[in-house]
Amino acid sequence: MLDRLLEFTRLCRRNGMRVSTSEVLDLVRATQIVGIEDPESLKAALQATLVKRKSDEEPFDELFDLFFFRRGDFLDKAKKDGAPPLVEALLLEGFSEDQIEALVAMLADETARMSPLARMGMGLRRSKIEALIRLAGIQINFDRLVNPLQIGFFTQHLLEALNFRQAQEELNNLEGRLRKKIGDDDARRLMEAAARQLERVRGQVRGYVSDEFERRNLNYLEQMRKQILEHKPFGAMNEAELYRLREEVTRLARKLKQMVALRRKVERKGRLDARRTLRRALATGGVPFTLKYKKRRIDKPRLVILCDISDSVRHVSRFMLQFAFTLQELFAQVRSFVFVSDLGECTDLFKKYELQRAVDVAYAGGVVNVYANSNFGRAFKTFAEHHLDTVTQKTTVIIIGDARNNYNAPEAWALADVKARARRVLWLNPEPPLSWAFGDSAMRDYEPYCDKVEVVNNLASLAKVVDNLVL
Repeated sequence: MLDRLLEFTRLCRRNGMRVSTSEVLDLVRATQIVGIEDPESLKAALQATLVKRKSDEEPFDELFDLFFFRRGDFLDKAKKDGAPPLVEALLLEGFSEDQIEALVAMLADETARMSPLARMGMGLRRSKIEALIRLAGIQINFDRLVNPLQIGFFTQHLLEALNFRQAQEELNNLEGRLRKKIGDDDARRLMEAAARQLERVRGQVRGYVSDEFERRNLNYLEQMRKQILEHKPFGAMNEAELYRLREEVTRLARKLKQMVALRRKVERKGRLDARRTLRRALATGGVPFTLKYKKRRIDKPRLVILCDISDSVRHVSRFMLQFAFTLQELFAQVRSFVFVSDLGECTDLFKKYELQRAVDVAYAGGVVNVYANSNFGRAFKTFAEHHLDTVTQKTTVIIIGDARNNYNAPEAWALADVKARARRVLWLNPEPPLSWAFGDSAMRDYEPYCDKVEVVNNLASLAKVVDNLVL
């Protein structure tokens, strides 16, 4: 019995428990007092002399059950707590209860001498991967786990720290020993069940890393969805994404309003006039030192929007109309026009209806015929002849459209007249520059009369325009 106790203490040490020589002597004396007939008394004596930390309790319980295995105790405990994974697997393999009981008795002694991961792979106990990692004393820095693509890397790193390959080798070696005891067929079926259990442990390790990623990156999925939404073309969005985009466009408009309001608030206080302050200080020798400010007259900007609402740019212009609607309170004057071939003003429409209703009316043909072929030249000519007085040196003119003119006359002179009167002309085109010189695009004719042409085909490019509007 002394040899068995000494071997048990060696196994405890191999599993991270600190066992001193004096504690081994106490263990022997305690065993002499309580005897070995009652397993519960023996376990209590060993636990009292060997377990000093709470983290020692789980490995001690596991090693004791395996090393001092008793068939009746094991089966009673299994029925009470649920069958161990290996027992469930063997039942599925067609082993009888008597065969399983004999196999478990044989495996208990073998498994007690294995590494913690190999024991978990055998599945003689129900264990959690967190307890195994804690038992192994593994400390992995998850601070760099910021992307789900890194989960596989950290999983492999954790498996290496747990000596996963060693566990596989231990099970392979065990199969060779079992073949001599129970025959090739039963040994093969038994170890196939154990191999599947070890693979489940691998999956639990990955699940542990995945849970750690989610704890550390609670908003990652939402951020990824937002990033995808920002860079996805308007025309490729589904209904749910278009609904979210409407919310984002409204948020951008509010951001622009806040940025301009903050700038005005600072400017109302005036800027320090260093020249006047120093000159005034000379008269008094610097005592007292009176600060002088210079104030600028703040002119609220004016905005005119010309928006193509033909089918080719429907997704872009719809949200720009929404954007214009939200800016009504920000600018001193917002004049909104829509066109396909004819040009019509929808400023009063925006004042009369709430946002979604106003945009729906515009696209339903309530302002211009939306089923006509696009004619930018005609729309610009109409604007120059009838609405040019709405443009002043304080006005920013925003044109939204793809410049696909169906080979009609571009009437670029009309845009030149607008440019001559406006503070600046900004064109938002959903097509990339490479397509401006092909087909019926008249963008190259209009480009010289624009201060800037921006490609706007997703939320990110629209946000860039918002930032430029307050510069």
